[in-house]
Amino acid sequence: MIGHEAMQCAFEKCVRENALGHAYLFFGDAQIGKASFAERVASLVERGIFEKSSAQLLDATTFLPNERGNIGIDEVRNIKRFLWQTPLASTKRIAIIDDADALTPEAQGAMLKIVEEPPTHGLIIFVTHDPSAILPPLVSRCAKIYFSRLSAERVEEYLIREQKIPVTRAHAIAIKSHGRIGRALHLLNKDNVSSENVADEIAERILTLWEEGVLKNSAKLAWLLERESLVARYNVNPTIQKKAVEYMATRSYN
Repeated sequence: MIGHEAMQCAFEKCVRENALGHAYLFFGDAQIGKASFAERVASLVERGIFEKSSAQLLDATTFLPNERGNIGIDEVRNIKRFLWQTPLASTKRIAIIDDADALTPEAQGAMLKIVEEPPTHGLIIFVTHDPSAILPPLVSRCAKIYFSRLSAERVEEYLIREQKIPVTRAHAIAIKSHGRIGRALHLLNKDNVSSENVADEIAERILTLWEEGVLKNSAKLAWLLERESLVARYNVNPTIQKKAVEYMATRSYN
C-alpha cells in the first residue's frame, strides 16, 4: 500500500507470528488510507493476502456513524455481539470502527469495557483523524499507529504508474492533494469543481494557509480547524458554513 509499506511488513510479521494485539488506534490526517489499511489487515488475517477484498470477509465488519453522524450505545452492543461470535474462516473476529471520533461518550465508555476484557479471538481497530475526541483511558489501551502524509513526489509517481494519467496532470493533482492519496483520487475522479463539499473546502483552505505560514495565519487556522471538527461531527447547514468560510478567508487580522 503506497506510503505505508513499513507498517504493512510489520503487520504481516505479527500475523505470521500470531502476535497481533487486541486493539489498535489508527490515526492521522483525513484521506491518507487509514481505513483502507485496516480493511487490508482484516484481509490479511482472514485470507492471508494484504489487499482489499472484492468479496465480503466473513469475520470482519466495518462499523460507521449512523445518519445522525454518531456511533451510539446500540451500535456498540452490535460490535460486542459481533466480536463474541466464533470466527468462521479466520483466527480473529475483527471490528473496524471508522470515524471513531463519532463515538458518543456513553459508547466510548462501553467500548472501554470491551477493550479491557476482549474475547480471545477479538480484534478492534479504531480509525480516526481526531484522536483527541476519544477518551484518554480508551486511547491508552490501544496500540497507536500514526499514518503520515506522503511526499508530493510519491503521490505523483502513484498517479502516473497506477492511474495512467499524464505527467502534467499528475503533478498538478499531487501538489493539490497535500500528501493525501485519498484526496488525490478524489480530485482525479471529480467531474465538477463545484461538487466540492464543505469539509473538502475547509480542508483545502487549512492546507493552503498552513503552507503560507502558520504564525501569520494562526487566527484563521484556529477558526477553520474548529469549524472542520464541527462539520465532521454534526449535520450543519452547508450553505451557512460555506459563507462563513468565505468570510473568514477574506478577513484580515492585525
